[in-house]
Amino acid sequence: MPATPDTAQKPLVFSGEYRPSIDAKNRVTVPARWRTAELEEVFIIKSENRGCLIAMPQEVLEEMGEKAAAQSNTVEDHQIFKDYFFANAVNCPIDSQGRMLLSEDLIRFAGIEKEAVLAGSGQKFDIWNPAAWEAQRQKVTPTYTTILKSLGL
Repeated sequence: MPATPDTAQKPLVFSGEYRPSIDAKNRVTVPARWRTAELEEVFIIKSENRGCLIAMPQEVLEEMGEKAAAQSNTVEDHQIFKDYFFANAVNCPIDSQGRMLLSEDLIRFAGIEKEAVLAGSGQKFDIWNPAAWEAQRQKVTPTYTTILKSLGL
């Protein structure tokens, strides 16, 4: 049966900020309001320019790979991006208690120790070291404030 406006599923929106602890096995709990029956895993990539981790459902990962085609100057550039992007995406299943395991490599990259910040970002969410998140907030506040004003908020 085709989806109708009443039966069509709304896309999951990751919003809010959460500060879960990291357990001894490097597991972090995904907030309950972000978990759905469809969200059994996320894919995590390293944000080289921001120093955080970006977690997203498979559909969003695939969309990102395809969006790169429109932004690439050549077919070769697109292929290089897709090869690197998908090769570096780490699959992180979410267990029945809502936890995902972060590899030592991901933990080291983001500088995460005992606590993380999970910051919603629409179709994806970021995973930050708390101090790095605070520094990022300070850095982007002027831009955020300017855009809020332009929206009349």
